[in-house]
Amino acid sequence: MKRVFLILLLSLVLLPSILEAQRWKRYRRQLVAGAGVTNFLGELGGGNTVGRDGIADLNFAATRPSLMLGYRYQMNSFFFLRSNLQWGILRGDDKFTEEKYRKGRNLSFRTGFFELNAMAEFYLIQNAKGNLYRLRGVRGKRSLQMDLYLFAGVGLMYFNPKAEYQGEWVALQPLGTEGQGLPGEDEKYNRTTFTIPYGIGIGKSLDRYWAVNLEFTMRTVFSDYVDDVSGNYYGRKELIEAKGGSSNPEAVRAGALSDRNIYYQTISDISNFEEGTQVEPGGQRGNPDNNDSFMTGMVTVSRKIVKRRRSRPKF
Repeated sequence: MKRVFLILLLSLVLLPSILEAQRWKRYRRQLVAGAGVTNFLGELGGGNTVGRDGIADLNFAATRPSLMLGYRYQMNSFFFLRSNLQWGILRGDDKFTEEKYRKGRNLSFRTGFFELNAMAEFYLIQNAKGNLYRLRGVRGKRSLQMDLYLFAGVGLMYFNPKAEYQGEWVALQPLGTEGQGLPGEDEKYNRTTFTIPYGIGIGKSLDRYWAVNLEFTMRTVFSDYVDDVSGNYYGRKELIEAKGGSSNPEAVRAGALSDRNIYYQTISDISNFEEGTQVEPGGQRGNPDNNDSFMTGMVTVSRKIVKRRRSRPKF
């Protein structure tokens, strides 16, 4: 009899905790929407020093908008799966930097992009609910009521770099600005590539259904041609001739957009610029040793999809 009484007593004590621990299963599905900004890290533009040093090469003038729609699924108390469709604009321009060689190169681009990704989220700090629902007369433990989580995954991205030429934005990949597609040269690069997104997020529940989050995401791109720049100059005149000569408008466009340098006569006299100087074929245009990357900062709003309890059959 005492054993039965003890079991009943433990059940009454532990049952509320068990029910609370399993409550998340009714709210495990979420729809997510977000808006924010992007910043490109590649060959074009960037900071005022030579080379790329991750965030140190960031230039705020290249910041552009981004939008996102997503779906999140909770696996357990600390682990979530998520898929996002993201759109944004990436921009890079050598006029944004004061580093003399990149500024003299004078190249620029912009591209819209779409990325479909799948990610896993791991929560380091879970939202301590306390009196989350603000029931009158009920006092719960108070806390910061914040989430802190890490996430990483894989994505598929489409991009299409363009540059402005005579008042028109021209797609660069078909032109082969580094000689791609010509005999003896590499094939034209693919405008679809994989990405690895990873980052950190902080969030706050507004009530049992709604939450707002701030997320910072870095993306490593499996391509060095998001900005159409990676290798060496083919040569402006050589590219025009290889594509049919100055009578071919596409050849002229390709040559003009492959080399827009503003060159100084001697390296020691950087103040003496000379516009329109031909770059020697084979001269460095980009750095093929490092792929491109970009980052996004997003404010997201999520809405939980409640799993309704099954009602009893009606007779």
